[in-house]
Amino acid sequence: MAAMPLLPRIWSPGRQMPGGSLRVAKIGVAGMGESDLREIVGHPAVRIAAVCDVDARHREAMKKRFPDAPWFSDWRELLGSMSDKIDAVVVSTPDHMHAPISMSAMNLGKHVYCQKPLGHSALENRRLADFAASHPKVVTQMGTQRSAMPGRRQQLMLLREGAIGRFKAIHAWSDRPMGWWPQGGPRPTNAQPAPEWLSWDLFLGVAPQRPYVPDAYHPFMWRGTYDFGCGALGDMGCHILDYPFLAAGLGLPTRVRVDAKDSTDDQYPTQEKITLTYAGTDRTAGGEIDITWYDGGLRPSNASLGIPDGVDIRGNAVVVIGEKGTMLCPLDPEHDKQGKLTLSDEPLVWDADRKAVWLNLPGMPRWNHWHRWIDGCLKGEQPEANFAFAGKLCESLSVGAAASRFPNRTFTYDAKAIAFPEEPAAAALLRKRYRDGWQVKGLEA
Repeated sequence: MAAMPLLPRIWSPGRQMPGGSLRVAKIGVAGMGESDLREIVGHPAVRIAAVCDVDARHREAMKKRFPDAPWFSDWRELLGSMSDKIDAVVVSTPDHMHAPISMSAMNLGKHVYCQKPLGHSALENRRLADFAASHPKVVTQMGTQRSAMPGRRQQLMLLREGAIGRFKAIHAWSDRPMGWWPQGGPRPTNAQPAPEWLSWDLFLGVAPQRPYVPDAYHPFMWRGTYDFGCGALGDMGCHILDYPFLAAGLGLPTRVRVDAKDSTDDQYPTQEKITLTYAGTDRTAGGEIDITWYDGGLRPSNASLGIPDGVDIRGNAVVVIGEKGTMLCPLDPEHDKQGKLTLSDEPLVWDADRKAVWLNLPGMPRWNHWHRWIDGCLKGEQPEANFAFAGKLCESLSVGAAASRFPNRTFTYDAKAIAFPEEPAAAALLRKRYRDGWQVKGLEA
């Protein structure tokens, strides 16, 4: 199988950057925000021009690290006062604030790197994708850093080149939440005044008002709450499903069903099986194709996937079933040097005779996902995970996340109206309204 170049040539380390420096405002500096910050400041062209976080405990460390960068608690004040002093914004906040900050920055003509998932609702994802498509000079990227791994890019190349033929079905799963954060429970009680170091109203942002509860939301436990996060599907689906989604050329889902036992008004279920149905494409084998997602410890059996029983499929992975074979694509590949039949850093494919073969393609240099966006800002080129693509992928995930609130029912997705015709209450989750005073141009519901 010939190895075709997947990516355009990129700048080599130690390069002279065209266009001078890139003045970056960093919004959210802890957790994944610290990881994003560490990576972007490693680029020779980046200068941190402003820093923002709702948690004042990080202020002193940031001022020592970037003494010339003013500190803000409110990102709106940052964008309002620093618009002529920044070129780009990096957003690393809870999910519900991704779209408001990103769209506000893009409205000012700023380049944007935003953590995944891109938006919190289907409407947000649609509007971000449409804006990006109509403003190609604004360089955007979603934070799916695992897509830069050589093994994962090999997976995409093999799927695109027909290693397993046209696609018949896609199955994906995650081991989250499973102790990472709470799901399946009622709204937390034991409300208390927010600590003085936390700007609680700014944390809530566009979300409905609710009291602060210690250790219930900030800094990490918010993902399982409908008002703030997108559950395990939103957390891991962007990483796991991006390349199969791209290789299959999928559009938007036509139907969705969530099977779960303990969805509540406040939190996603502890375990979900989500089936998203799409119209077939020239890369699929039939009139429709399903993406089936499992989380919270659920996953399909090896036998149902056509994979031998001895293969460990725990963790986070996707299996694409094709006309000519089945392909296992682990998210965090490990290569067992003893030669046992386990997950590998090269895609593992079973042909029609159920023989496993390693597929190793040349020409896959390692590159930095964050730096690729920075280079794009300076050169005027869009990276692969730009918002025009990422918004479409994340709209699908938003459809699944919204349906989780009303499990064990099948909904038609009216993509034109961004609605579930069968259930107005579920449809409202696709087009959420912002809290008074937090409206953003371009994101009106």
